[in-house]
Amino acid sequence: MSQHDVKYLRRLYLVIIAGLLISSSASVAQTTNPAAPADPTTLTEAQDLLKEAAKQDRERSRTLSYEEFKATVYKEPFEGGKYIVNGDTPIQNEKQLREFFETKVQQEPAPIPTELIVHTVGGLDAIWNNTDKRQLTYCVSTQFGSRYNNVAAAMENATNAWEAIADVNFIHLTAEDSQCTATNANVTFDVRPVNVNGQYLARAFFPNEPRLSRNVLIDQSGFQLAPNGNLQLVGILRHELGHTLGFRHEHTRPTSGACFEDSNWRPLTDYDPFSVMHYPQCNGMGDWSLKLTHRDQNGAACLYGAASGFTIDTAICGDPGTVAQTQTFTEQSVAQGAEKQYGPFKVMPGTLFEAKIEGIGNAGDPDLYVRFDAEPQQVIYDCRPFLLGANETCVVNVPSDKSQGFVMVRGYTAGNYNLTVTHTPPAQ
Repeated sequence: MSQHDVKYLRRLYLVIIAGLLISSSASVAQTTNPAAPADPTTLTEAQDLLKEAAKQDRERSRTLSYEEFKATVYKEPFEGGKYIVNGDTPIQNEKQLREFFETKVQQEPAPIPTELIVHTVGGLDAIWNNTDKRQLTYCVSTQFGSRYNNVAAAMENATNAWEAIADVNFIHLTAEDSQCTATNANVTFDVRPVNVNGQYLARAFFPNEPRLSRNVLIDQSGFQLAPNGNLQLVGILRHELGHTLGFRHEHTRPTSGACFEDSNWRPLTDYDPFSVMHYPQCNGMGDWSLKLTHRDQNGAACLYGAASGFTIDTAICGDPGTVAQTQTFTEQSVAQGAEKQYGPFKVMPGTLFEAKIEGIGNAGDPDLYVRFDAEPQQVIYDCRPFLLGANETCVVNVPSDKSQGFVMVRGYTAGNYNLTVTHTPPAQ
């Protein structure tokens, strides 16, 4: 690792969670040559600098009240824009921003484990369920103007790359392009232009995010690439679509030696420095073409099932002969700070488990929690939308080793709601 790289690590806490970072270091890294191995001593010193800088920043922030902290946080100034903390980490709404302040700023964060990776929330994979993965609809905004055809073609090329190996289906609804906004409920996500002055080339989202936050945003700088260079829009979109399927940056693994993010992931394959999800400037060995590697392909196929014509090891599947059951709990209420538990509900691995609350009357802000094989707790859960208001839904695939589902509703404020739980018990 060069002295330039060490200086880069000194100022880099994280990389954009769902976007490609632009910096002088990135432009230098855009070569066809593999990155040189990092020197262990220099690398250790650089990592220590990162940890110490983050510690000092937390200590400064602990003196702030929440309102003072919030005043320092940048919020993207466009429809569906997120709060950005530490310069690059997106936070969906103010409820989650307050939780971030209380658990990550005022408290010491949990250590990163020493180990293609998938995003997790509460220990459960944040991926599309078996129904939604086949109907990933999107629109491409006509606000791209003269660049519209280029973006639409790049999206088709990028979606084809993932569809060729995994059992997923992206569908471009061209009829929605003229009204392609974050509030368009007729599509799963929108593809729109933004101008963030090169803060990122593009950014995307993870499957667990609500519709308003499900956007693939392309900055003006994404169209100002060297015409004969390896980094092109289609490669950027292959990377961003990886995020939309739940895949994290490969370089967040400590194995990469740079650009650590957090511990909310699990490995699907061995570490892959050539991965489409690995930034070359983060000790990656790719050439910026951002193509799916053999490991990327198999990791995606193992997670979502193989596309027709692609062969992988057999995955565990649920028995298609079983029948889902629905239970409804009407006119429920919960006080602020109180918790109400429901279940257990018998479930079978590989099937869908869905819990939904809908506000009634003075609905307030109750929050929905789901956990398998144990009752949810405020900080221990497998699914928690944590949205503003009383309407929340969890739809998840039951993990292979689970037999019961539990639901909890907690009052962020006092709330009134109906609860519906749909689950598939094992065949008798």
